[in-house]
Amino acid sequence: MEELYRRITRSQLSMLIALLTISFPPLAAETDSEKKNFGTFGGSLLMASDYMFRGISNSNLRPQVQGDFNWSHEGGLYAGVWASNTDFGGDGNSMEIDPYIGFSRDIGESNFNFDIGYWSYNYPGSELRLDYAEVYTYLNYESGKFSASPSVWWTDNYFGEDFLDDVSALAYEVTLGYEFCEGLASSVRVGEQTFGSGNDDLDFTYWDIGVDYTLGDWSIGLRWHDTDGVSPFLANPKLADGEMVFGVTRSF
Repeated sequence: MEELYRRITRSQLSMLIALLTISFPPLAAETDSEKKNFGTFGGSLLMASDYMFRGISNSNLRPQVQGDFNWSHEGGLYAGVWASNTDFGGDGNSMEIDPYIGFSRDIGESNFNFDIGYWSYNYPGSELRLDYAEVYTYLNYESGKFSASPSVWWTDNYFGEDFLDDVSALAYEVTLGYEFCEGLASSVRVGEQTFGSGNDDLDFTYWDIGVDYTLGDWSIGLRWHDTDGVSPFLANPKLADGEMVFGVTRSF
């Protein structure tokens, strides 16, 4: 942990302070009718030893400070903004800000739930045009202590105009989870990132496995991330090598 804090830069600390400022605003007391009509707000803050995206480090093997602020309605609609420090893609690319919107509902009285949405990836300050967006869909199943969540993510322009311009990409994955006891759970995720427009030689698989312990609004997690078949064109091999990642999350 001491090494983790030493490696956090001044800009990352500034970002954390800003996230803390926006994440804990004074809230006026809400009546039950207001909550029902206007929904609820929430979010989280995460500090981790690396920022892993589908098995590839997006912070150059350095610590991540991540924040999420969201709104959800009992009817199923939700929206939010996710943000993190980054370190890839050329000069000026030090932050990622991702607004998103989606809709989630239970399927009748079954153990299934579906979730569809739109996620926009944005890299302000980058000299390269890397902004792009994905649409996604989840089918979630939960029974007792076991859960399963297959999902699909699709974009028509993977990592923007200055990377794979007009090349579509499809990522599909499944996450299996099990709660051992109250607060202690484990999960494993396996996925494949595929590419269209004759770029199937760039396809790769990714996976991660780990445990999380939750106590109140706090959670700590330890996960192993790895990949197979990542082309050097997509990422430096050292960024896609196996790595253990430790993180602490504060939810609100």
